[in-house]
Amino acid sequence: MTLSIVTVNYRSWSHLESALVALQPGFPEGWEVIVVDNESDPEPFAEFSARFSWVTFIANPLNSGFGAGCNIGVAAATGEQLLFMNPDVIATCERIEALIDVKKRHNIGVVAPRQLSGDGKPQKVFDDFPSLLNQSKTLKALLRVLMPSRFPDPRAGHETLTYCDWVTGSVLLIDRADFDAIGGWTEDYWMYAEDADLCRKAHDIGLSVAYVPEVEVIHAHGGSSRLNVAVKSMTKLEVIISKHVYTSRHTTGPERYLTHMLIIVLRLPALIVASTLDLFTLRQVPALRVRSRMFTGLLKYYSGVFRNGSWLSPRAIANQALS
Repeated sequence: MTLSIVTVNYRSWSHLESALVALQPGFPEGWEVIVVDNESDPEPFAEFSARFSWVTFIANPLNSGFGAGCNIGVAAATGEQLLFMNPDVIATCERIEALIDVKKRHNIGVVAPRQLSGDGKPQKVFDDFPSLLNQSKTLKALLRVLMPSRFPDPRAGHETLTYCDWVTGSVLLIDRADFDAIGGWTEDYWMYAEDADLCRKAHDIGLSVAYVPEVEVIHAHGGSSRLNVAVKSMTKLEVIISKHVYTSRHTTGPERYLTHMLIIVLRLPALIVASTLDLFTLRQVPALRVRSRMFTGLLKYYSGVFRNGSWLSPRAIANQALS
């Protein structure tokens, strides 16, 4: 196989159906699609396996998160290149071939295409590595004004190949040999920031990372992560946790301590206010319910950090124990 397309699905069957239907016309013989179904549901799993017989479906009994799910898919993959693609992404074979061509012509290690929402609005595809200075949106904006070449604005409408720190894992192309060389996806994250981590490891071995605006795909962002209040609060909580995980993996000394503290200071007070408002509104406002659940979850997480001395996501720890 020349290309393995790896998709991690979590109860996003309608999106996955659209993605597979878009891929099917003219699907090359040298390509394969592998779908890892997290916390697999037997009924739709059997239905999709029968309907899309050209796709390899893997039933994962756990909701292992994104990185671990991707690694499960890669273990079954035989392609020389790996394309990680969310189930809520619509990409034709022609556009994937164009992305492969750009990667080859420019000898880039990791690439991602332009992503548009269903109504044509551009989405953020790349960013700077998380650091002490850019935890605050104000400081981040200031860095982009003062040093635009070092800190390019991902929402500035770039029209040419743009080299960057990291690209989103929602659509990410990398050679299998390079993926193996950097050790694959880090499973210390349950969801979010694992793409920044992957690209950080790619930079560490001398690979370049780039955004390719000339290739466009459609991404219905949040297809798996915004199903309801419970799922939305869980995934938003994991965004904060993953910032801590990344900080613990890639910073040292005073910078590590200060970054952890800044993450807490910038987010906890707002969640306290939202949680209080949630009580006053008798939990009738979904947005406040989401933040209230995030606040409770974050308190439990920080309590676990103090008890165990680990910043890892509790979900990632649980999955590692069971796998």
